[in-house]
Amino acid sequence: MAKVIKVDEAVGEVLLHDITGVIPEKGFKGRVFKKGHIVQPEDVETLKNLGKENIYVFEIGEDEIHEDEASKLLSKALAGENTIAGDTPKEGKIVIKSSTFGVCKIDVEKLFEFNSVGEPSCPTIYNNSVVKKGDKLGAVRIISLMAPKSDIDKALKIAEGGIIKVVPFSQKSAGLIITGNEVYHGRIKDKFYDKLKPKLSEMLCEIEEKVILPDDKSQIEEKIKEFSQKYDLVILTGGTSVDPDDVTYKALKDAGVENFIRGNPIQPGNMITMGWIDDTPVVAVPAAAIFFNWTAFDLWLPRFLIGEKISKKETIARAHGGLLQSIKEIR
Repeated sequence: MAKVIKVDEAVGEVLLHDITGVIPEKGFKGRVFKKGHIVQPEDVETLKNLGKENIYVFEIGEDEIHEDEASKLLSKALAGENTIAGDTPKEGKIVIKSSTFGVCKIDVEKLFEFNSVGEPSCPTIYNNSVVKKGDKLGAVRIISLMAPKSDIDKALKIAEGGIIKVVPFSQKSAGLIITGNEVYHGRIKDKFYDKLKPKLSEMLCEIEEKVILPDDKSQIEEKIKEFSQKYDLVILTGGTSVDPDDVTYKALKDAGVENFIRGNPIQPGNMITMGWIDDTPVVAVPAAAIFFNWTAFDLWLPRFLIGEKISKKETIARAHGGLLQSIKEIR
């Protein structure tokens, strides 16, 4: 509902329409105050200088809430661990940012519920995206200038405890097991180490030890067991194709790797093999990682490094968006 009110009495009121003007000393001509702006004490003099003695304002009902107040309440509820919600809305919107370097976790089901309420709106980045300090994670506002308090109360209840958070990376160690008779006997030079090292270092994981082993199941099996006790992550290269003499995946199973997943519907990197010995991830990286900058290994690596275990069901679901050469920016 609109009403006319004197400028001197307008502090705290909400403008019904844009107010434009000319401020010669600033060389400005255009919109001075936006529709929906809440009049502040310092605005009174500016409005008078624009020739305004009276203005049209909204009359906020008892069961309504202004967009700025709504975004402040909602952003605080949405923002979980290692995130920061801004204090000042801009055009009714508050941005939620990361306060650390890590993996952004979005409760996708709750986010769907939140955006289904009606007035509240919060788009986010993709779940499991790697983010740095200061990166934008989401932006919250309401659709209209005013919203029913009942909508906001419902959304706040859904968002309680945070829908957006970041799990930070911490310093990790890795052991690298390079397999293959051709490398072991010096017929070809290993290319995996130089390719994988910078990827790991970028996420605070250093390769502390590497060994080159022949295609011998017993030797590979023993080294998997040893490295799983010494390091936070065990990586193997070679021996994961469908050839009968590729024994790496057999060594993984015999070493006691659980939650064993051989292959995934993601390209490049179809033949990645992964599992866990206790809480230590063990992953066999296929040759695609040498030739492509973005493979299934890059997709799952951040998750390994924050201590998450991947299920077979999740790898199957990741077929949607799994053609990484086309959409490598989506994690």
